[in-house]
Amino acid sequence: MASHSWLMLDHESPRYRLPDDLRARDPMGGRDCGWVEQMLPFVRQFSQPGDTVFDPFAGFGTTLLAARLEGRLASGCEVDAGRIDLIRERLARHALAQGTTLLHGSCDALDDTAFPPFDLCLTNVPYFGCGWTGAPVASQLYDSQSYAQHLDGLRSVFHRARAGLREGGACIAMVQNIRLGDRVLPLAFDLARILGSLFIMEEERVLIYPHESNDTSTDGRTDRRHEYALVFRKQRERIDLQATAELLDALRAQGHTFTLLGSFARWLKDPQGTPPADADICVDADPQRLDALLQWLRGQGFALTSWGDPVSIPLHLGSYRGRYYFRADHIDASGALVRLDICYEQ
Repeated sequence: MASHSWLMLDHESPRYRLPDDLRARDPMGGRDCGWVEQMLPFVRQFSQPGDTVFDPFAGFGTTLLAARLEGRLASGCEVDAGRIDLIRERLARHALAQGTTLLHGSCDALDDTAFPPFDLCLTNVPYFGCGWTGAPVASQLYDSQSYAQHLDGLRSVFHRARAGLREGGACIAMVQNIRLGDRVLPLAFDLARILGSLFIMEEERVLIYPHESNDTSTDGRTDRRHEYALVFRKQRERIDLQATAELLDALRAQGHTFTLLGSFARWLKDPQGTPPADADICVDADPQRLDALLQWLRGQGFALTSWGDPVSIPLHLGSYRGRYYFRADHIDASGALVRLDICYEQ
């Protein structure tokens, strides 16, 4: 793949395009089917022959086909049974069904034994507001009843995908912002925020397509002139160790009580060990004390989140029950990071 920040896609090869007879069998006419040419450069750059490429939204098997064409193993999850059948038939027509694992269901509902590890997560995400007409399934994100529900579903899927991705592997999601009537929903940017809570962002690419349609309808589609490829990596974060230690001292000086846990506590005892990616502290789940702690951190320029969502101050702790911790991040003008995870539930 070229080193610049865009990828020009001038045509879709008839050889690898989803065949018309298979497209006609899909409830949505295959209109959300990606291009093999779209996926091939990412398969080549972010995986090696023999690696496993995983698509949590397998759809029509475009990612899986691209992976098999490049000598990779392929695995994918798909909630729609009809599309599972289409994937199998599509790969069989290319004599590439062998080396492919297909799982029927949403990956966040599968246990570890049914979920083999993989080296690259590469996918096109489903779009909100597309008017799904296929079989109703609870985990069908095309059929989400609200945009917030759709984002929650994406978060759950990528959280589960993170567990199966090897350390150092890339997670790449293709996504567009979407227009519903006269409203634009920033799906690409909201997804980047979700992925940023799970992985480390490495880069973005803008994929540019030829414009071949005069369709100006506003039913959840864009004109597909461009989309984003969001490239993230599963790796340990690098934090400013000295600044983190100074933060902990400042918290004590302010009268905040906590117990230091995990990797930062171990690193303080053995600075020659593996550098920590954050500092974990445990506090009492007292709403007033916790609110005062978060207020102080915000005053010091920290961003406060819970599972990637901004935390509202003053704190309503009941809204965050079951989430276990808050995250406080501070990035200075040089890019140095201080990260504090505040556990308030066992």
